[in-house]
Amino acid sequence: MALQYTKNRIYECALKMAEKYPVNKITVRAIVAECEITRNTFYYHFHDLVDVYVSFVDSKIDELLKRADTDTEAAFFDFIELAVSYKKVWLNLYKSVGHERLSKFVSEKTRRLIMMAISKAYDIEAISALDLEIICTFYEEAFFGIFMHWLKDARFGTKDKLKYSLERIRVLFDGQLDALIKNSLEK
Repeated sequence: MALQYTKNRIYECALKMAEKYPVNKITVRAIVAECEITRNTFYYHFHDLVDVYVSFVDSKIDELLKRADTDTEAAFFDFIELAVSYKKVWLNLYKSVGHERLSKFVSEKTRRLIMMAISKAYDIEAISALDLEIICTFYEEAFFGIFMHWLKDARFGTKDKLKYSLERIRVLFDGQLDALIKNSLEK
């Protein structure tokens, strides 16, 4: 339990700092000072600062998938909502690593989420590899496009506007993943 507490504390400190500063300006020294832990404790849990952010996103994806056993799209939309909660972090990450690296990172996480959601609800072996590739690419590009538009567009600056937009995305895309898989299996 203490190990998880320490890990969560490191997440908390790293995210708090990433809301204020570009990620490439944050140091392990600053994180350990904020968390009041030793460098050895930090390195017991993580390889480097990037590992903190990657591990945080992966742990949240795992949590979302556990909650989304019956709804294949719920985890995907919850992931979008998670991204909304950390807009300043994402914006600073974008400023630090650039468009291409952030795109790759978000695409990898989106693909993992979509593949896991599909495999929970369907026999993934029954779906053609090409169809899976198309479906994953569609969701990766759609999510990253919405994500970047949201990061850069001042109209989505308030949480209320963003929450409304997320709700509309849920409504508009409701059932689409299931429809894509069903079409793949039937045709």
